[in-house]
Amino acid sequence: MKKKLLTVAGLVFLMLFAAENMFAQESFYVYFMQNGTRINVKKTKIELKKQPFKIYVEYTAPVDLLVYASKDSKTWNRAEKGKLLDDMPVFNETKDKKQTIFNFKQTLVLNPETSFLWKKNESDTTIDLVSKKGRRINVKTVNSIYSTPDTTTIFPQNYEKDIYLVFIYTGKDTGERVEYQREVIKINWVKKFDDETKSYQRKKKSAAKEKVRIAKQELKRKQKAAKQEDKRLKRLQKDKEKRLEKENKKAEKKNSNKEVDKNTKEKK
Repeated sequence: MKKKLLTVAGLVFLMLFAAENMFAQESFYVYFMQNGTRINVKKTKIELKKQPFKIYVEYTAPVDLLVYASKDSKTWNRAEKGKLLDDMPVFNETKDKKQTIFNFKQTLVLNPETSFLWKKNESDTTIDLVSKKGRRINVKTVNSIYSTPDTTTIFPQNYEKDIYLVFIYTGKDTGERVEYQREVIKINWVKKFDDETKSYQRKKKSAAKEKVRIAKQELKRKQKAAKQEDKRLKRLQKDKEKRLEKENKKAEKKNSNKEVDKNTKEKK
């Protein structure tokens, strides 16, 4: 019996240990900044102008990331479809052997053959930058793009093709490498942000006019309802006054009849 209790206690401990590790798992979130404007990723896509930009990674707690960037979509497509790390050779090289993305100052390297390491303590802006929620933020500035195997450096304003990015957070569990989180992002270049286009401004104005129209309709409805309620109250007041007047006349007539009867009795 004692042995069974010890076994059960051991199982409970293991379950609690596993649950603690599961819920303690860290995570990260990627977004971009350009010309002082924050741009979030929407359904794996992001729109940037052909200008320098910054990649922001916000963490629950900083972790090492593997970062892949290329103009070739092959690995990105596999990552987007949920293929395992073993099916994406660019991520198989050990972290110790990988160059970091900060080996290339203010440059994003496009290489279809490998991924780079973004160490948890690396940032090219303010050290220990934190969000409003107190989360650590690391930043990579991109003023130029270096394309491999073309071996050419291109400025964003001259770059034409989409860029495919994959961010992966891995760790080790019982000696085996485990993937905890991945983010896939495709950069599409645009001449203007959506909120700067004429069509967007027209839609915005149209939406504003529609809001005003609906607000006016609602105001008219409320004013009409208020008038109807006012009429109803006035009608009730008039009915009340008529009823009181009728009751007063009835009371006066009754009192008058009493006086007549009284006078008649006194004459007798």
